Parts: sequence; structure tokens; C-alpha cells
Amino acid sequence: MSVNKTMMALGLVVVAATFAISATESYIPDFHVRPDDYTVLMAVDAVLSPGLKPFQAGAHGKFHVTGWTQPEQSLTWEVTVPQQDNYAVNVLLCQNDNQPLTLAVSGTGQTFTANLPTTLRGWNRLLLDGTLQLPAGKQRLVLEAQAPVKTTHFNLSILSIELVRPAVRDRLHTAAMKLRADTRWFQACRYGLMCHWTTESFPRRGERKPYAQAVQDFDVEEFADQVQASGAGFLVFTTSHAEHFFPAPLDSLDHILLGRTTRRDLIAELADALDNRGIRLFLYYHLGAISDPAWLKATGFWETDTRRFFDNWAALISEAGRRYGDRLAGWWFDDGTVSYYYRSAPWERLTTSAKAGYSGRLVGFNSWELPCPTEFQDFFCGEGFADPGVGGLLVVGGDGHFKSGSHQGLQACATLITESGWVHTRKNTDIGPPRWNTVQMVEMLEQFIARKNVPIFNLEIYQEGKLSLATIELFKQAHEKLALKGLAGSKSDLRR
Repeated sequence: MSVNKTMMALGLVVVAATFAISATESYIPDFHVRPDDYTVLMAVDAVLSPGLKPFQAGAHGKFHVTGWTQPEQSLTWEVTVPQQDNYAVNVLLCQNDNQPLTLAVSGTGQTFTANLPTTLRGWNRLLLDGTLQLPAGKQRLVLEAQAPVKTTHFNLSILSIELVRPAVRDRLHTAAMKLRADTRWFQACRYGLMCHWTTESFPRRGERKPYAQAVQDFDVEEFADQVQASGAGFLVFTTSHAEHFFPAPLDSLDHILLGRTTRRDLIAELADALDNRGIRLFLYYHLGAISDPAWLKATGFWETDTRRFFDNWAALISEAGRRYGDRLAGWWFDDGTVSYYYRSAPWERLTTSAKAGYSGRLVGFNSWELPCPTEFQDFFCGEGFADPGVGGLLVVGGDGHFKSGSHQGLQACATLITESGWVHTRKNTDIGPPRWNTVQMVEMLEQFIARKNVPIFNLEIYQEGKLSLATIELFKQAHEKLALKGLAGSKSDLRR
């Protein structure tokens, strides 16, 4: 999860979490332009004018730059171009006021611009007019903004600029659309649950068990009964989070770092138990955090050349996908924008790996409130987006897919905290009460259902594998009331 504070995005309250640890290392890009893929130039990696500041510097992620309020300010990158060619330019930005602006990227004696509409809200991917001809060798690119002559103050946040050859952009778009899976069964579920069951999870009382022992002692049937009682149509179960472990035997993970897998295949047992109850299983996966330095070193997390890192990632994810086949309905990949994106990730390869063993598997790379990192995914993770309409982007009676904005084409989804946090990390403490009562939950679910936006409710879970009885009762009552209105989820034939 992303940021440890409450923020406003598109008029929505966005709540997220982070690991509050200072990084001792960071990823340093090579600034090489990639002719056959998107090249990402992060704002935090630019030479910044005074007043421009990285948001939430440190940790394992790279966020955006804030404090762009004056036309004298700019961002500058020096890139290496392998051969001369023409590149389209996208700017990923958030306009924090309604000031009309003109954005410009300059390089090699050329300047390309785009006007920002005063109605632009939230984060967007803005395509500049024309293409930029980049000769071979080192080139300097400058991003600037200009307001009307009589106005010198504005307020922008910048995430990045992207360079891509138009033919490559078109090819990748076509490939991404071919990989898209059918989400109608997902919509028919109405809502799902998420559980962050990790090495940090505490039991209701007493000390934590070692992870492998906790996996061995996990009562799958009792847990599956609780999920079934909630009325949820699917479950997102966490594998790696702050520390990188996987609750099953995986040869690829053992090859990277021993001691991070278990003899018991908890995932397979959980998938079967849920399937027997008509419930589908997703897995949550985090690629690595600075709270686990041994994993970062073993996997090549900080290496500028990302081939080893993504080779490791693809081997692990594809092995899991092939093993579980259609029993694994989806992947919820965290930090898609703040950690995968700044590496100019090979998205086509990643998504193909994520669908290994089952082409209908849904894939989402979490972007938090930031722009969508790639078209190579099926659904918007929607971390913290409690507004069913997502600021007016989704309408009642729609098909549940975004028609505009940086998430255009993706199935809508929201991932929300139900009690007090993502993980139950408090010793000898009961899970707190849910944030909503039954009336509020039913009203909220009706609004999501009307827009075919699928919410995922994160429930805290004790290490012994039990959920809060009060929270399960809330969902049980809400599901019963939805059923009386003919709005309860269905077990669609499209599940397979």
C-alpha cells in the first residue's frame, strides 16, 4: 500500500499505508531511451529548479514532484538515444487548481506543447502535440509550464514524462487489448474481501508463531466458512508484503532466497476450499520493500539493469500461475506506479507471466491515486477510492469500465480498509469495529453495484486465520438485505 496519510483525490478521501523506514539505497535509472518500449523519465530523477520537491522521498517507491508554482521553474533530463527517431511525449501530471496553462517539452531545438484544460482534475496522462525528433547520442530534455501573461502563479504536481515511438505505442496497445480478460464474472460477485495475512500478523492473544508454523496451523475450512458467511464472491489473499514470504513451495523463490517458502501449500488448499463454496481466489503480491533488505539484495531490486530483477519476478509469478491454473482467478500487484513504473517495466512480459496457466486470470497493478502505469492489466485496483462514481468517471447503468482518464478501458474496482488498518499488528488486541453499520454498508454497495464498480474490503485477520465476528456479521446482514432487493452476487458461468 502507498502513503501513510489521508489525502483528497478527485474529491475523494484516499487512505493508504506505507513502510515508515528510510532507504539506504535507491534505484538509479540509466536514462537510456528504449526504442521498442515506453521510456519513463521520473520527475524525481530530473534536475529540479528551486522549490520543486519530491513527495515522500526515500522508501522503496518513487512518487511525484510538488511545488511547481512558477513559470521560471523547470525539470531537466539528459538522456542517451541509441539511434535517431521520432518520439511521442506524454506528461503525467496533476493540476491542483483551475489555472489555464501551456505545457512544453523542449529538446534538440524543438518545442512541443499542450494546453491544459481548466476542467482537468486529478492525475492525468497528457499527450503533447506532434513528435519529438531525437538524434542519436546524449540529448537534453526540458519540461516547462507557462501561464497567461498577467498570471504568474499556478499549482502542478508532476510524476514523469514518457517517450514512445508512435508505431511502438500502437503495437503495445493492440497487444494489451488482446490480453484483456472478461470481467463480467467479477462484476457479478458484487464485492470481495482482502486479508493481509503476513509475517507481521499477530494472533488475538499471545506471541506470534514463526511464519512456517503459522502456515502449518492455519485452519483453512474455518476461514473459508467465514468468507462464505460474508457473502463475498472472491477473496484476495496476501502473499508477500513487508517481508517477502510465500505460503507454499515454490522452486523459483527457493532459487532466489532460501527459507521463504513453506512445505504446506496453503494457497492450493485455500483455493480448493473457496471453490467448493463458489468463491474465487486472488493473490496479493508485493515485489519488495526496504523492510526486507535480504530479499532486495537477493533479487536485484536496486540494480539499474532490471533484467535480473524482472527475470526473478517472472519466474516466481509464472510458476505460481501454472501451478494453480484456473483456481487462481487474479493477481493484485501492489505499488504498480510507485515501484514497477519507474523501472520502465516490461509490462507485456509481466502480464503474460501473470496469466501463465490461465488466460482468463485478472491482473491489476495498483496505482494508488497516481496515473495508471500501463494498459497491460484488466482492472483498476482503486486503493482508497471510496466514491463509487470515482469523481463522476463512472455512471449509473454503465458497463463498469472507465471511459476516460488515465485508467481508461479498465474494469473499475475499489480497495478499502474496513476496520483500522491493513494488517493486524497489535499484540493482545482485538480487531476493532468496522467503519460502517449495516444501513451504510447496504447503501454504499447499492451505489457500487449500480455502476458495476467492484469493491474489495480489506479485513484484518488474526495469525490463527480468524476474522472479526462482528465484521463478518456486518457483511452477512448486508448481503441478506441485498438479496431481498435482488442485488446479491451470483455464481456466474463466466467464472471459468
